[in-house]
Amino acid sequence: MVLPRPPARHRDLGCSTRRRRQLLDKHLVGVAAQLEELAEELAAELETNDLDSGSWPRAGLRRSTWQHNGAADVSAVIQWERARLLTPGSYEWPYVAVRLPADAADEERRRQISEARRPVRAQLKGSSGRTFPFWRYVESPTGAPLDPAALIRDVLMAFRQLWDAAAPVLDVLHARRDGITAL
Repeated sequence: MVLPRPPARHRDLGCSTRRRRQLLDKHLVGVAAQLEELAEELAAELETNDLDSGSWPRAGLRRSTWQHNGAADVSAVIQWERARLLTPGSYEWPYVAVRLPADAADEERRRQISEARRPVRAQLKGSSGRTFPFWRYVESPTGAPLDPAALIRDVLMAFRQLWDAAAPVLDVLHARRDGITAL
């Protein structure tokens, strides 16, 4: 069986797609250490999940005050699907997102956070979904060879832009006693 060649921007490292995926994954896992340093500067807590071997690794930040009914209910994250990374189609690239816990059942709370994210989505040109009131892929430039270090810099810049836009709105939402007042 002959496999199609990867797009030009994925061929730059002179190795297989699997090897490129592993290399980029390794760089993305390393982002957690950089976010840990950033957490102190931003008065936030580091959140990680599945970094070593999970299908959907993520690293992100949240404030201890971002709680609803006594549980952390939102965070800003960098996430990717390990198996699809660099495979053309959905989840080809890492993304930055405002993330709600997948098992959160409070639909009114989801709506509140999603509505609060509307200006952020417009400003940063993102999308929304049930678990992610804001998300946006971070891609390498079209036609440019894949440079994992440069992509990680872009991911971190996109994360910081997201944090700077989203954190103040989330702070206000969580500071309100009832959390329902429109922002």
